[in-house]
Amino acid sequence: MSANDGNAEETPQERLERLDRVLREAEELRAAVERDEREQREREAREKAEQERLAKEKAENERKEREAAESRKRPAGEAPRGTPPKKTRRGKGKAREEDEPVESSRAASLRRARMEKEAEGAAVPGSSRGRAVWQAEPGEPGRLTGEELMQTLLVEVQGLRRGFERTSEELKSARKELRTLRESAEVLLKEAEWRKAQVEAYLEYLEEEAAAENDEEYEGSSGEESEGEDSEDSDGEGEEEV
Repeated sequence: MSANDGNAEETPQERLERLDRVLREAEELRAAVERDEREQREREAREKAEQERLAKEKAENERKEREAAESRKRPAGEAPRGTPPKKTRRGKGKAREEDEPVESSRAASLRRARMEKEAEGAAVPGSSRGRAVWQAEPGEPGRLTGEELMQTLLVEVQGLRRGFERTSEELKSARKELRTLRESAEVLLKEAEWRKAQVEAYLEYLEEEAAAENDEEYEGSSGEESEGEDSEDSDGEGEEEV
């Protein structure tokens, strides 16, 4: 092969090897893009499940807060909404004009106070409305009220939602970039396959040309040998005639 500017030209075999390397790199790039897309889909599924969990938790906290607010507003002795009517007792032998509840008003007040304590914390002594707050026990740090706790949870949920939206935008941008990379990899792969086919066809052409030249050289050498033998035979016949 001839030299051009001091650099040897690329042989067909070297060009084929280079195209094979390009083809492998394109395949690796496409596999990497597919792997990134799969990981992105998994991240989106996990974040969606987390968002659903937070929404359920928020709804549950709101329900508990409503129940606690209703229990605070409910007068003493009144049964919670949805509670079946209490059993009554009647005197023996004759009906009484009014039914007497089994539980006394004191027992109902104690039960209501216990419900409020379980809902939000210990009731403030001396409070006419039975307003429940989170009181600090001796040696314990102060606690939040139910409303403050709900506000804190709402702020956290809103922050998580904003983070999820920001992450979603980033994922959309990454998906667009991955799509562009995949298209580029496919174009590069097709071009490499086309060039490889060209080089293989060129190698076959060179092999056929070399085989044809060898056949021509063989035929020429065999023709010269046959002509030499004919001339020797004619010289021998002339000597015999003389």
